[in-house]
Amino acid sequence: MNKIAVIPARSGSKGLPDKNILNLCGKPLMVWTIEAALKSEVFTEVIVSTDSKQYGEIAKEAGAKVIYRGEEVSNDSATTYEVIKDLFSKIEISEIDYFVLLQPTSPLRNEIHIKEAVELYEKNIDQYDTLVSVCKAHKPSNLIRPIDDTLSLKYFDTDFSNYCRQQYREYEPNGAIFISKIHSYYEKKHFFGKQGIAYKMDRDSSIDIDCRNDFELAINLMIRKCKESQIEKQIKNEIEKKDTFKTLEQKMGGGNFNWS
Repeated sequence: MNKIAVIPARSGSKGLPDKNILNLCGKPLMVWTIEAALKSEVFTEVIVSTDSKQYGEIAKEAGAKVIYRGEEVSNDSATTYEVIKDLFSKIEISEIDYFVLLQPTSPLRNEIHIKEAVELYEKNIDQYDTLVSVCKAHKPSNLIRPIDDTLSLKYFDTDFSNYCRQQYREYEPNGAIFISKIHSYYEKKHFFGKQGIAYKMDRDSSIDIDCRNDFELAINLMIRKCKESQIEKQIKNEIEKKDTFKTLEQKMGGGNFNWS
């Protein structure tokens, strides 16, 4: 099926200035998402929608196609729907079966997650129009209540002493992957509802960078994953060495190799 990846990368972030190109472990933040989309090898095109020439050059260098958006959808009040509609007005969409929205603020969402989400969606495409990635919620919804200006706990009139986290199976959107048929998105203007299916992700891969604390957490998670990957590679190399020596010993009819 023909599908495109859409990566929205606006330059005017207020909470964390220029967050989409902040250096995360040696790469601009949005490059992690561009590379994951390309490595998945499931897209006809990987397109970055941006208002910045600087962002555009970074995206092109990483291998993405760039479409520059108009001023009316380049401010912080522009909705995701308006941004996607602007993009679709500038490209040929008649041959596209569906699109995948990948936000650059989810750098630990990788090509495997993308492939799995696409496979899940295509297996169920006759029944569902959309897909949204989710992860287990930090807290069940019955622990979340409003507090007004009086600071009263009147809305928390419940005994929480017997609360057990393991009893709850509630999930929240993690912002990493959104999929939709184009006609459905134009009608609904969002990805949620009974016409959608959920793709579950683990919490570490679900980090969504919005502020400095999120960015620092992403750095720590990236470093940990890199270390784990290096350890796995070293173990694999050691196993391969021992297998090579064992094969050599068998060919030589025995020997005094020490496998410990």
